[in-house]
Amino acid sequence: MSGYDYVEEAMFGKSIFKNESTMYPEFVPPELPTREDEIARLARNYRSLLGTEGSFSVNVAIIGDAGVGKTNLCKYTMNRFEQAANSRHINVKFLYYNCHSFRSKTAILRNILSENFRIQSRGFSDEEILDMLVKRLTKEEIRLIIALDEANMLHSEDILSIFHAGEYFGSEKSMISTIIISRPIEWRSLLNIPLSGHIHDQMDISGYDRNELLQILEFRAGMALYPTSYNDDTLNMIADICASSQNARHGLEILYRSGKLADLKNEPFINPEYIRAAKSDVYPELRRDVLEELRTQELLAALGIARRFKSTGNTSTSVDEGYENYVVICEEYDEESRGKSTFRSAVETLHKVGIIGKTVGPIDEGKRGRRAKITILDIPATVLVERIENILSKPK
Repeated sequence: MSGYDYVEEAMFGKSIFKNESTMYPEFVPPELPTREDEIARLARNYRSLLGTEGSFSVNVAIIGDAGVGKTNLCKYTMNRFEQAANSRHINVKFLYYNCHSFRSKTAILRNILSENFRIQSRGFSDEEILDMLVKRLTKEEIRLIIALDEANMLHSEDILSIFHAGEYFGSEKSMISTIIISRPIEWRSLLNIPLSGHIHDQMDISGYDRNELLQILEFRAGMALYPTSYNDDTLNMIADICASSQNARHGLEILYRSGKLADLKNEPFINPEYIRAAKSDVYPELRRDVLEELRTQELLAALGIARRFKSTGNTSTSVDEGYENYVVICEEYDEESRGKSTFRSAVETLHKVGIIGKTVGPIDEGKRGRRAKITILDIPATVLVERIENILSKPK
């Protein structure tokens, strides 16, 4: 059989998926089973923006562990909030930013102006950019709601200045509100007294119990898969696996990967063997999208550290040892290695996003950094190496 036949079979052959894209991490489902109360609470928080007599900023924090649906809760609710307001001729604009991609207040504000108002702001200070934005929002009577996901990537001072935007420039109406999305540990490190004083509601989102996970799996399987490709036992088995983590993303990724295995074997049904195989390759501690969003130097640093763990079998390594491996990795991928201070910054980012574990001692204070220890999460170094190598091998 020719290569063309294999390609055509992959493109147009049978599949157990009727709508595979509904399993992608970025997909926002049309319903959020088990989150009805949280949806109502979030929407009510911003109800004051709909008044005509004037309004104040509303700042809400959505806090919860990985895989509990923080991002989908935010996107689902606020997209509908925007639609409902606009249908009643109340000008609301909702914008979502993942701070892994937009790592500074400046980057976010410039993107808002260029992508939504066609205003180029290069060369202007942050204060001037904010001034331009507030004046434009005031002129067009737009209530802007900005969601900052993985907000710990920003400095608390940056978030605070966005909170204060309306006050700084003397607007009669405060036209900028925010939603801060973060995991609990990162939120505690970000939070300070000035910032906490501007949070009107902190929504602590709990994990899912087994029955809730089963409801989510049933709903998403119904969207993504043909009904003949799975049964109740399939979903119950996956719900049992991820019940301890209370992580819906964990269960959905196992469902998706087991379905892909069935397709690869040209099987019409997801059998338990495929679920067990998918489970062994899915780690709720490490989100694939986080790796995809890292910059090249951060990926190279992560690969250097992961390979160090893989080759030594140790549970920790030093910044100096990690840096030595990083330099070798850069040569392998024909990338210019940076200085140790840049490597330390990359390590700090990897720690923030949860790729590596806690460091013992400071990592950014000159010689004392040599005593710092880097640990890895509860995921095999071989898996981390494989995933990073796959990303680095993709065409740029």
